Amino acid sequence: MFRVTPPSALIIQESVLFFAVRQFLSKHRIRVPQEVSLICADPDPNFAWQDPSIAHIDWNSTPWGRSVVGWAASISRGKDDRRQVLSKANYVPGGTVGRLR
Repeated sequence: MFRVTPPSALIIQESVLFFAVRQFLSKHRIRVPQEVSLICADPDPNFAWQDPSIAHIDWNSTPWGRSVVGWAASISRGKDDRRQVLSKANYVPGGTVGRLR
């Protein structure tokens, strides 16, 4: 991915993958945030220990979990359940995002 047209930013879904990507970039001497910005799509308590701070999306997964359980129950009863569930989310800025070029 970095050979032809390197990305300027990566949004990574899970914190475990976030740390793996950061380690990969470090191993290949790709600097965060100077060369690529990183954002994690999930909050993680370990972010409080990180320097620089990690840019991430903070959201409450409880309503989403309830929705999944309700969806599975509907499907098991033969109901077509295609409702969309929205969650409030906040972007938490951090030191893993560089300046716009």
